[in-house]
Amino acid sequence: MSKPTLRIKARRLRKQGLGIKTIASQLSVSSSTASRWCKDVTLSQAQLLELQRRAHDPFYGKRALYLSQMRQNRQKEIDRLNQIGVQEINHLAKRELFIAGVALYWAEGFKKDNRLGFANSDPAMIRFFLRWLTACCKVPKNTIRVRVGLNISHKHRLEVVEQYWSKITNLPITQFQKPFFQKFIWKKDFPNPDSYMGVLRVRANQQLTLFRKIHGWIEGLKLNIIK
Repeated sequence: MSKPTLRIKARRLRKQGLGIKTIASQLSVSSSTASRWCKDVTLSQAQLLELQRRAHDPFYGKRALYLSQMRQNRQKEIDRLNQIGVQEINHLAKRELFIAGVALYWAEGFKKDNRLGFANSDPAMIRFFLRWLTACCKVPKNTIRVRVGLNISHKHRLEVVEQYWSKITNLPITQFQKPFFQKFIWKKDFPNPDSYMGVLRVRANQQLTLFRKIHGWIEGLKLNIIK
């Protein structure tokens, strides 16, 4: 296509309200050339407003493709780093599991009342704690008691929630204590309310000696802090 023909087509597209970069892309010419050809074309106020809107629209033209590619690249990097993290942890030796469990108890375990306990809403963390308790601390599984904590507005879901935690912990319902209900009623409506499973409190009965040893293990970790 000759330059005069391209120039005529460029001006026609400009009068239709297309942007300079869009015209340049469609005609396979540079933006500077398209701009020179169309510099004296006057646009209506409505066309100018539409061009301004497109300039701020992240999903217009190639920007949508660019942003999509950026998201894909970011997710690939997240997945890559996650996999590296999994490989760096790998299989925990018993000593490593023991230290990790002590650190976890230091962060989340009960420190008062001379009773060994732990509470969290993360099922993976609950499973880890139970593994540490039974494998490293030699706590008999049948001495463990658990208690569900729920907001009062979910009281009607108690049976479903307890069955959920029973499956997570592999503990029978007979080892569940009376649930605790938070009396405060949420004013905000949360998405997927049925995914809310409350908090699980784990207790190990008749473990005062172990409770005191755990405090010693935590003090041992503290001594390893670099000053």
